[in-house]
Amino acid sequence: MKSVAVLLLAVLVAGIPGGAGATGVKITVNSGGDIPPGQFPQNAMFRGDIARDPRQQYPDPRQQYPDPRQQYPDPRQQNLDRRQQNLDPRQQPNIVHRSPVPVVVITQPVYLAAPQICVVPGYWAYAWVPQSYVSNVWVPGYYNYDALWVEGHYEPRGYTWGYYQPYWVPERAC
Repeated sequence: MKSVAVLLLAVLVAGIPGGAGATGVKITVNSGGDIPPGQFPQNAMFRGDIARDPRQQYPDPRQQYPDPRQQYPDPRQQNLDRRQQNLDPRQQPNIVHRSPVPVVVITQPVYLAAPQICVVPGYWAYAWVPQSYVSNVWVPGYYNYDALWVEGHYEPRGYTWGYYQPYWVPERAC
């Protein structure tokens, strides 16, 4: 078996033609584009013979919609009161601004009412509502503890029952 495989390999090697006598013709294969060899076009689609970038199909939204901040003037640069125009001593250090009327500042204490932190939320609770009624029941004759006969008779007997009534408990502070 091993010798058959060696013979088959020898026949295959012998069947391969050797050099066919090269004539000196050299063939260069070019990709056909302006891209250097080893690089591939990035994000390009080919329509006909024109390479197109898919990002060029859509307009730039930054050019379509202007910056909304440019529609309004900067409020820091507006001086509504002319008396406050040059109050910064770094801008005009030779001018001392004084108030024409002396100002007395009296501080007042500030009290804040903090909300309750601990609050029990409202919930449903149930209360037992007892009900009862009395009915006459026939009691047959019997001997009592003194061994005396008691005749059969009707006697009143009370029955109790009830139900749970739901009620709402509102929220409260702890």
